[in-house]
Amino acid sequence: MHEGWPCLRLVLLGLAALVSVPAAACSGPFAIGEVTRTLVDPARGNRSVGVVIRYPAQAAGVAAPPVADCAFPALVYGHGFTISHLAYGYLSQALVPQGFVIAFPSTESGIAPNHPQFGADLAFVARQLASDPLLGASLGSARALGGHSMGGGAAFLGAAQNADVQALFAMAPAETNPSAIAAAANISIPTRILIGSRDCVTPAAQHAQPMFAALATPAADKSLLEIAGASHCQFSDGALTCSIGESSCGGSATITAGAQHEASLNLLREWLARRLSNRLTEDGFE
Repeated sequence: MHEGWPCLRLVLLGLAALVSVPAAACSGPFAIGEVTRTLVDPARGNRSVGVVIRYPAQAAGVAAPPVADCAFPALVYGHGFTISHLAYGYLSQALVPQGFVIAFPSTESGIAPNHPQFGADLAFVARQLASDPLLGASLGSARALGGHSMGGGAAFLGAAQNADVQALFAMAPAETNPSAIAAAANISIPTRILIGSRDCVTPAAQHAQPMFAALATPAADKSLLEIAGASHCQFSDGALTCSIGESSCGGSATITAGAQHEASLNLLREWLARRLSNRLTEDGFE
């Protein structure tokens, strides 16, 4: 060995120690930053995909400096039918401070949504996040797709076509056209589905249960969990159109929206952290 190599090795190790990020710097809680982007997909005729992204930041605010070099996992979440993509603030408030980046695409919000395009939007956003000029240095490679109602079904469509997604989660997912149930047969990643016992909009027997049964995911890596007293609409922050539809079929929660959100987060936080390998543990941050 060259006699100067041991000294060079010590110098390089010292430099690495200087530039490495202390573990404490990557542990929350973090402030919440937010940016709005319009992403363009040339593979689909330059389709524009609007998206709001919330991320761990050094201070709260729009375009706030992100916490960098911590390899945060990212979630891409699809909204329900005629429900705003901004109607899931409780997810941001709980998960971003704990080290998740969350993107909410705004497409297909009208009364005649295109389900395959929405699923493709979710998958596209998951692929594009790493190239974001503000957030690229914050993100690791781990991605999950999720969604509520139509967005949950679209997440199945998106996961079936995106091999780079490591996990799938859905709240009261709705069958789509083309079929999310059929798409499930092409999904083998860890999957968690949450349903409400008071959901009359997407009854589990016609929607979530067939999706769950069709998954190619090993039994140990998939779960279908019911929240007692939970309704369909309370998986969001609330939406008038959803409430009208729910009242027309006789659905009504027997727990508060806050209790349903808390129950949902309790079933997702640790599961997502373990599947996407961020620093959250059962007792908090490492």
